[in-house]
Amino acid sequence: MRVVLAAVGSRGDVAPFGALAARLQETGHDAHLVTHATLAACVPRGVPLVPVDSDPQRLLAGPAAEALRRGDLRAVNRTRGEFADFLSSFFEPTSDALEDADVLVASTFALAPVDAALSRRVPVIRAHMWPENRSLGGPMPLLPFSWLLPSPLRRGMRGALRRVERYFGGFDGGWTRGRLRLHPHHPVGLSTATHGTLLAVSPAVLPASRIEGCATGWWWPESVTSPSSGLGPVSTTTSPWVSMTFGSMPQDDLERVLTVVSWAAERVGVRALVQLAGAEGFDDGTVLGIGEEPHAALFARVDLAVHHGGSGTTGAVARAGIPSVVVPHLADQFYWGHRLRTVGVAPPMLPRGMLTGERLARRIETGLRPEMRRRAAELGRRVRSEDGTGEAVRVLVDAVERPERRTGGPRSTRGRSG
Repeated sequence: MRVVLAAVGSRGDVAPFGALAARLQETGHDAHLVTHATLAACVPRGVPLVPVDSDPQRLLAGPAAEALRRGDLRAVNRTRGEFADFLSSFFEPTSDALEDADVLVASTFALAPVDAALSRRVPVIRAHMWPENRSLGGPMPLLPFSWLLPSPLRRGMRGALRRVERYFGGFDGGWTRGRLRLHPHHPVGLSTATHGTLLAVSPAVLPASRIEGCATGWWWPESVTSPSSGLGPVSTTTSPWVSMTFGSMPQDDLERVLTVVSWAAERVGVRALVQLAGAEGFDDGTVLGIGEEPHAALFARVDLAVHHGGSGTTGAVARAGIPSVVVPHLADQFYWGHRLRTVGVAPPMLPRGMLTGERLARRIETGLRPEMRRRAAELGRRVRSEDGTGEAVRVLVDAVERPERRTGGPRSTRGRSG
């Protein structure tokens, strides 16, 4: 079977698709990954890459993402063209790659690839890093704190989002004779699919109901790169260690962040490994700045992880069996902070704009309590027992070869309450 995968987003969004593509190749399928050329290092060796000339890191550091982090809707509207161009950059590369394809597996924001597949009559399976229901019910992870809203209001907001999603990739038109007439460039939504939905997360961290699609478990590469010498000091001290990483989230006040972490770590009596851009080489005796390290290697050497709550990082911490302190910056990161607290492996989240030494210290202390460490270890054992890419391949093949059994219905695997 010829499978084209399209992954739009940051490193944490792309790496799981690389892992799935590699597993497809290993099981005898012809898999090609369409993604950003700047993230080619995320693509496992042997997986054919179809490069796209767009840079997610530039988008995240630019005015469009900054407006989203501030919640400034006027600024979001002013910078919508930047986001639209980013999404539309995938159309032509994906359209070419879909020649003779049997199915497209598309990430949440792969609107242009889905549009290209539908125009070629290629089946589409959506793959999300968070629950993204096609119906109006259930969670709404892209809206921070949506779980606090009454269900009717949340359904109304999801309905409004569904109506505007098709315009994310850009549009033409305007006011004509007193009426607004807009023509989307890619008239599809975040959940548009023909053959169902995969969720590249563990059912162990999802609520037990109101989730649509098949939760396969997180998608990991088969091999794990060894750590560098930068983690050497962890094994030479007896003090507990915590780590801090915010993934692809840019930090415009690194010095303040380092000060906050140092104060909190000293207050609690731990040492901290900080993996942030520009922090490598920093060492004040409490905080040690490190460079790129595989998450599996990093989290295996610390007692707790402070992170932004991206789905991939959340999964890596859960797999390591250690507690989290989630410092969300935007979008679904708030949802994962909420879910980790609900299953008992994290204290209340600490949004990035509220980050102080005192607040961080209190959460680290809570996270290091024996009962939370015990629950995190139990979750780790469950997550490590899952074969996410193997389950995804099985469901994908079944959906394409037996289309009457699609993956878009309620999830059969059991999640947790909350």
